[in-house]
Amino acid sequence: MQDIINKLINALGPNKVLTDDENLSRYARDFWPLLMMREQVLHEKIPKPLAVVVPGSVNDISLTLRIMNEYGGGIPIVVYGGGSSVTGASMGSGSIIIDITRLNKVLNIDTYDLTITVEAGAKLRDVEAELNSMGFSLRHIPQSFNYATIGGLIATMSSGQYSTLYGNVEDAILNLEVVLPTGEVIWLRRNTVPRASTGPSLKYLFVGSEGMLGIITKAVLRIVPLPKSTRYGSFTFNALNDGIKVLRELMIRRLVPAVARLYDEYESSIRFGVAKPTLIISFEGYYDNVIGVMWNEARRVIEDYGGEYAGEDYFENWLSSRFNVEEEIDRVKKLGLWFDTIEVAGTWSRLPQIYAGFRDALMRVEGVVAIMAHISHLYLNGACIYFTVLFKPIIETYWKLWDAAMNAVLVNGGSISHHHGIGMLRSKWVGKELGDAVKIVKLIKNALDPKSVMNTKSGMFFPDNL
Repeated sequence: MQDIINKLINALGPNKVLTDDENLSRYARDFWPLLMMREQVLHEKIPKPLAVVVPGSVNDISLTLRIMNEYGGGIPIVVYGGGSSVTGASMGSGSIIIDITRLNKVLNIDTYDLTITVEAGAKLRDVEAELNSMGFSLRHIPQSFNYATIGGLIATMSSGQYSTLYGNVEDAILNLEVVLPTGEVIWLRRNTVPRASTGPSLKYLFVGSEGMLGIITKAVLRIVPLPKSTRYGSFTFNALNDGIKVLRELMIRRLVPAVARLYDEYESSIRFGVAKPTLIISFEGYYDNVIGVMWNEARRVIEDYGGEYAGEDYFENWLSSRFNVEEEIDRVKKLGLWFDTIEVAGTWSRLPQIYAGFRDALMRVEGVVAIMAHISHLYLNGACIYFTVLFKPIIETYWKLWDAAMNAVLVNGGSISHHHGIGMLRSKWVGKELGDAVKIVKLIKNALDPKSVMNTKSGMFFPDNL
């Protein structure tokens, strides 16, 4: 094991291969709440990686992977960007980490073709700030905005708070440069175009691959002009299902909001101090008269389904506090509890039973104290339900609640993940959702990574590897 680390140091230089305890500890975990609970509440020591490679170029990444292939794949490579994964996809235990954050340059912004070419280690917030200064935006704004890298967003199939209008991260991708597990560097297509019918869309091999099929090193993404006109507000309902019907009606009438978040009465009570389901909603674009018409028509639909206008304050409250992740964690810790978030998806007809089935199943788990949820990320056919669960910080309780949650979602016709991905956390259940299609993923994995050097450590995605 030390032989391979020495070989990496000799090939890359000691400043690009970190082995000291302080750095290894820093890369031991990501934002997976289980690891955070073990470290911060239960005061356990999280197992560390064996080494951290900090490449300064794509060639450094390629060389690292070629060396790892020569070694035979006994030590997994884990790709680390902003460390904001909440599923353990970038936890470092027993691995060699490749931290891509030195590859952080914006290479080109084309304001005529509306594209940006950027290295994968660039922080989203920095890219967005540069675009905003020129009057443009990715309009991809997840809660991990202050932490996430461009490569990490792509590798986890991220979704942002404005996805209903602008799409998810996969909708913004025009081209990718990747380093395959063998070390070969490849652009997915010669020319960047808005769409092409030239065989299977190869970007989907890497979107959501969580570092197991290669390392994303550059991306060409579409950008949009910053919106000039916005209308927003909030509405309360007597029943959550009335709000769900409203969201469906807006989507099928193509009154597509930029943001729509329907909170159940439990989350609404905590966030806004109102014990009723609450919808915060916004429309944005480039012409006041167009946005005004959309707002008025949407309000008419909402009120037809029993929505009562509640002003602008709730939306502004959300907008000003939406990135306060660490403050919310501290608040939970002070209660002597811990938390996790579970985002799932379903069609319109399934959403009410997924919601009810989830709550019923988890409230039966000993140690679960509270469950709250909101519905967001709307589509023509359905939406995401984002649950927050508060529980007593006991490891056994953690796995019991997750088991109950995943089974309840599958039984009621949903998907076990909308945008957080699989990681170490959900690997146990991914086969139940994909069924025999897991074989296809495994065939692709074996073809691209024959020595299994990339991130499927300890059974990640393939539990039968354990």
